[in-house]
Amino acid sequence: MDFFLLKKKGIFRISIDKLNSRILYLTFIIMDSHVLKSNILNEEVTNLENKVQEWCNNINNSIANNMGDFENNVNINLNFIREAKVRIDGLQKRIGDSKELFEIRRVMESEQEQYQKHLNTNLQNMLEKVQKLEMRIAEDRNRLEGEKTAYENDLHIAKMQSSEREKGCRIYSDNLGLYINKVNGNNRFTFIYIDANNPLREFYFDLYYNEKTSSYNGVHCEPYIHEFQDLTNKLNNRSICLRKFISNMRQAFKDSL
Repeated sequence: MDFFLLKKKGIFRISIDKLNSRILYLTFIIMDSHVLKSNILNEEVTNLENKVQEWCNNINNSIANNMGDFENNVNINLNFIREAKVRIDGLQKRIGDSKELFEIRRVMESEQEQYQKHLNTNLQNMLEKVQKLEMRIAEDRNRLEGEKTAYENDLHIAKMQSSEREKGCRIYSDNLGLYINKVNGNNRFTFIYIDANNPLREFYFDLYYNEKTSSYNGVHCEPYIHEFQDLTNKLNNRSICLRKFISNMRQAFKDSL
């Protein structure tokens, strides 16, 4: 049994030695491969560096050759930028002015709206006043039509009365020598044919008719008659009529002779 164990141990040791030899061999191979690859990489790096240097030289040459055109383009672009800045400043100013104009327009529209409301209110008030005025005019027109009709009736009556009075005056003038005219706003009644010795001698009295009180005022008579005021009072008291008053005054003038 020990023999077999020793035998197995020997075989195991031999196997380990072979394995170590194999590992060492592979290590050498790997190291050789790494060295080979490193050389290849170094060559590629060198080639790349040469190409980069060549590209840099070409770029520098191109930059040197095109520097004049580049500067011209830069100047053109700078001028364009300056012009653009001026235009931008102008646009910004216009924008500011537009904002100010917009604010002014907004204020004006607001004021216009308020003015329109005020105007509409005033117009409505004026229309109402016009309607009321038209109603008053219509009422006044109707009232005036009624007054006109009444006035025309009164005028017709007055004309008839005036015609009758004219007839009476003509009778007085023809038969009694009575003439009536206006003197200083008073009605003067003048008689002739009273004095037989002097038929053309004038006897007169002045009466003033007060329309507010509907009464007569005895102003003056020539020659003076004591009954003048008493007869005037009777006339105002309706004790006698105007025709009777005139007749009594003529008789009083005649009795004074």
